[in-house]
Amino acid sequence: MALSRDQIVAAAWGILQSYGLGDLSMRRLAKDLGVQPGALYWHVANKQELLGVLAQRMVAPLSTEALDDAAPPRDRAAHLTREFRSLILAVRDGAEVVSVAHSINPESLSPVPELVALSTESGSPQGEAKYTALTLVRFTLGSVSTEQTREAMGLDTSSSEAEFTAGLELLLS
Repeated sequence: MALSRDQIVAAAWGILQSYGLGDLSMRRLAKDLGVQPGALYWHVANKQELLGVLAQRMVAPLSTEALDDAAPPRDRAAHLTREFRSLILAVRDGAEVVSVAHSINPESLSPVPELVALSTESGSPQGEAKYTALTLVRFTLGSVSTEQTREAMGLDTSSSEAEFTAGLELLLS
């Protein structure tokens, strides 16, 4: 059976979910798939590309279709940002994976384009809308990264959601 990109991504997703980013190496992935590491590079250029694909998979359920178009853009942006947080928080080391993808191409990964659109809809100029979207995403990634790190260390995370909500409200006001 020939190796496919979908098989590689599925296997990488399984390693990420089960063991975390620290165990997701190209060698480990190749071993789990029963191939030589070089075989992977026919389908993904490098680990960064693979992490980008995993990040896209992570945020793929994010959609503006579920948002109430009658709601103010600020409320829709808050909902979208909370949903983004939930999606990356649900995956072990999710913030770290999305941070890599976001660093490589910050304006293309959801929810940046959607947040830019909502910000311009509320009257912000395009440049300001871009910076608003990037700030919301980076705040969310930092917040989730801190929460996931604390959780991995066995520290209390009970105030994380309240802290996130307070910060989000501050940024959107």
